[in-house]
Amino acid sequence: MSNTGIFAEFIGRKVNRVRWKPDDLMASTMFVTGSWDNEDDNVIELWGLTSEDENSAKDFPPKLLDSVQQNGNVTQIRFLDNKFVAVSTDNGTVKVYRVIGENEDSNIHLEEVMAWDNLHSLGKGQRCSCKDLAVCNFSLATIGDDYKLNVISLNTKQIHQVLEGISSSPLTCICFLTDTEVLCCNALSQMKLWDLRVAKSSITANINNFTQTQVPITCVAQHPSQKHFIFTGSEEGDVGVWDMRTNSLLTTMNSGDASSLTEIAFHPLEPDHLFTCSFGGRLLQWSSKKSYMCHVDPGDLEYSNFWVNTDKVKTRLSINDVIQPIYMPINSLDIQKQQLICGADNEAIYFQRNLKL
Repeated sequence: MSNTGIFAEFIGRKVNRVRWKPDDLMASTMFVTGSWDNEDDNVIELWGLTSEDENSAKDFPPKLLDSVQQNGNVTQIRFLDNKFVAVSTDNGTVKVYRVIGENEDSNIHLEEVMAWDNLHSLGKGQRCSCKDLAVCNFSLATIGDDYKLNVISLNTKQIHQVLEGISSSPLTCICFLTDTEVLCCNALSQMKLWDLRVAKSSITANINNFTQTQVPITCVAQHPSQKHFIFTGSEEGDVGVWDMRTNSLLTTMNSGDASSLTEIAFHPLEPDHLFTCSFGGRLLQWSSKKSYMCHVDPGDLEYSNFWVNTDKVKTRLSINDVIQPIYMPINSLDIQKQQLICGADNEAIYFQRNLKL
């Protein structure tokens, strides 16, 4: 695969989440993976790309810098900034680690700095999965199989707010819409928007999919520049485009792959490029065609958002495989500058160093 700029490395564990360590100035040289389905031997691992030659394979295979045991399957990983990373597991635990020794030549490792061991439970000490977590500034929000939403202040390390019974069906994913609004999705294709500034029993919006198909929403992403647009992935492989100003579904898009989407993400600097990975083993790049964008009035921001133009989005949409389908679930992807990384159930990580945009 090296002639295409794509590299693969077998790491011996099923990868459920993978995240680049943020770097504002240069392409990141570190990433974190989290494993699952390995009985009592699941871990989060910190990896480094070690090549100093810009023209070489910059750096596969990566170097394992540290490995930390986890009591359960890793369900989510989110970096809070370029030093701290939050990790959730299916035993209801959330922990925050700090990357130590980054500017040294050796002994780079992860150090636990915060932990909430019983964040999600069914009572009487019976733990349940923390399904997803989201971060925004100094707040962290989690949802679990106990139908509970927790909001944690990272400044005080205290649970700031607990909302119970927030859904009638299993919760699947979560994101911050603003600093004070949290969007939760469930298995009935519903989204609920919670305003953390008001009473615990208040809900800002209860958003139903007007198609009434009730296909589970499996993943969610916010448009990088126009924050009121939310994109969701479904169990049937569809991508939904939602406008939070009107609480409505604008359109749905399908690649022809009917397998469940496991993660959805925009390129952070080029939001006309969307990436998805699926249970069917496909990693796709959804892009607006340049010929269309050239004819758009650059002063019309609303019209120039390709994804919102429902009349054009399906005919002007280009969908391509980033890697060859592997026919095993690709569970997670992350993009940083021109670099893309993904992890799968075939116990491998894939690295694309020069994304075509």
